[in-house]
Amino acid sequence: MYPWFAPLFQQLDAAFAAGHGHHALLFKSEPGLGSETLLNTIAKGLLCQTAPGLQACGHCQHCQLFDSGNHPDLHRLLLQDGKNIGIDQVRELIANLQQYARQDGNKVVYLPTLELLSEAAANALLKTLEEPTDQTYFVLLADIAAPLMPTIYSRCQVQTLIAPSLPLATTWLQQQFSATDEEIATALRVNYNRPLAALNALQQGWLPLRKQFLRQFWLFYQNRQLEPFLQQFAFKDEILLQRQLNWLSAFFSDSLKCKLQIKQGWINHDIANGIEQFSQGLSQTALLQGNQLVSQLRQDFAQINAVNQELIVLDCLSKLISDVFEKQIEV
Repeated sequence: MYPWFAPLFQQLDAAFAAGHGHHALLFKSEPGLGSETLLNTIAKGLLCQTAPGLQACGHCQHCQLFDSGNHPDLHRLLLQDGKNIGIDQVRELIANLQQYARQDGNKVVYLPTLELLSEAAANALLKTLEEPTDQTYFVLLADIAAPLMPTIYSRCQVQTLIAPSLPLATTWLQQQFSATDEEIATALRVNYNRPLAALNALQQGWLPLRKQFLRQFWLFYQNRQLEPFLQQFAFKDEILLQRQLNWLSAFFSDSLKCKLQIKQGWINHDIANGIEQFSQGLSQTALLQGNQLVSQLRQDFAQINAVNQELIVLDCLSKLISDVFEKQIEV
């Protein structure tokens, strides 16, 4: 479990030790925080019969079974095939929960992607949340941006997991990866202070790739040539491609803030001079339009197949030229 979860875990541990623990814990989390480690720690604590709360002893038979991945009373509800967790998986889970615990203790349902439940599966799970079998606990995780059934909220104790403080994230990242202070700070800003995402960016060498990509965007802005910049997009690497769209979005967002003389909340402090120069050459209306175009591009990518990605990007770049770069009259 990561250190930024310690205060919340201590609160939950104390509640369970006092006999006030909720049977269904739902965590709404930002990505890149390692929230699954918190769920694992809680699930292990619920199965451990030695500790009074959620702090597992780590030595008993229950803990050893958990660590080996073979605890018979830990029921993991995971995505198998397709895009959703289906009704059949939930029915199988319910059937297992209706049996006595094989280790004469608690039964724990571990679901790290609650938002992937199909509607039918969610309704079936809801009935079990409303009337759980004895000594049954649910440890649930959902993306913070994902919509969930209000009735599921009402049956759970809901906690929101957000990025840790900058000092805590910085200290942890410095312990994990050897980099300059500027690289650490940039990695955290680009990843919205999410430590694991920042660590991944450093390990994968994405910071220099980011600068190279934005440098090519600057050339595209100057020469208006579509093909050279289009070739910079990683259409065969979905993860990197999503990063590139995020970099472009942050560039426009910072440029708009610069135009509005907003000094806080910048992502691209390390290329502030380029941001200022870019914003000076365009009107506020043009920058707003550019920001909207890139935001729409990111939304489109979540809804289209890979075959059309290049055409979608080409259309966006063409509109950037006609609707943004050519509108240089100050307002």
